Amino acid sequence: MGLLYVNFGKVVQNYVQEDIIFASLPCGIMRDLLKLDFTGVENFRLVGIDLDSESLELAKKLAEEYGLSAKVEFYQKDAFKLPFEDEFTLLTSNGLNIYEPDDDKVTELYQQFFKALMPGGILVTSFLTPSPNIDPNSEWDMSQINSEDLLLSKIILFDILDVKFTAFRSSSTTKLQLQTVGFDDIEFMWDNARIFPTIVARKPR
Repeated sequence: MGLLYVNFGKVVQNYVQEDIIFASLPCGIMRDLLKLDFTGVENFRLVGIDLDSESLELAKKLAEEYGLSAKVEFYQKDAFKLPFEDEFTLLTSNGLNIYEPDDDKVTELYQQFFKALMPGGILVTSFLTPSPNIDPNSEWDMSQINSEDLLLSKIILFDILDVKFTAFRSSSTTKLQLQTVGFDDIEFMWDNARIFPTIVARKPR
């Protein structure tokens, strides 16, 4: 699966500086933010948001292990009904949109992210592009995809883990959704196979 992965952490690390407020949604165990290097940075807040109480409890334990409990806040909230406004310097969201087949609902989700970010704030998210058997205009680079690896990935993800990836979107659809809610400076960071890109988008100041 290495080909399908752009390092989220490396992207987010670039924004670590004084007085940041980083949020993760859904945070899961929040390793994406807790494992960042905060060396030399004194003032920062990390916010974990998830609907699953068990994930939040595990994230709290992990924050303790990293010695970051004093810097972390957790909220059990629905991503579609966020109470935050102009709050975060950066928000990461890895995974929510790939479970939502309704394009309007995903645009609504991006609207929530936009509202939660402070002016000039950064969204770091990702999405799945459709395979050639779903979309004849697929963006996949088949020269970078080993068919045996792809079959193994399918067996692990779909047959063993029973992962319900139902929502594939092109980069043009995703860009339009982000622009519709107000994001600009939208940058796509492609994995080698062009299957699971990372996006960095900015809320205008």
